[in-house]
Amino acid sequence: MQYFKFFFIVLVVFIGCQPNTKTEPFDLEAAKKVVNTQLDNLHQSSKAKDISFLRNMFTDDGLCLGTDPGEFWDKEQVINVNLHMFEDESMVFDYSIDKREIRFNPDGNSAICVEQFTWNSFSQKIPLRLVTHFININNDWKLDFVSWSLIPLNADLVKLNKALE
Repeated sequence: MQYFKFFFIVLVVFIGCQPNTKTEPFDLEAAKKVVNTQLDNLHQSSKAKDISFLRNMFTDDGLCLGTDPGEFWDKEQVINVNLHMFEDESMVFDYSIDKREIRFNPDGNSAICVEQFTWNSFSQKIPLRLVTHFININNDWKLDFVSWSLIPLNADLVKLNKALE
């Protein structure tokens, strides 16, 4: 009888200590639509040189990586960089997105977005890749990470390396 009680207690503890890995289902299409809209609004605000949208879009602890290895900016730094770019009359924000992929975390509370485009004001020959990470805070999708990269064609790498000699 003692063994039965012991076995029962061990079984209850074992079952009770199992991690709860179930995630609540989320509406993927609705979330994708909202994040797509946020991305479109982000690009529209850049083209309109509207800093207020960017200021509201970034989380307070957001991180932005520019194309230069030394460009690691917090929220205020990236706001200041954008303000400086917006003040530059020669800087034209004329581009269109060639490719966009959005991948959601299984719980539906975050998404990684990858966009590719050519922005002639930046480089006419080398496309850009913009990687963003959105988190859902009280049903409001905010940016907490942005990374800009130049993505030359592999076939052009030899030419680029020679140009940098």
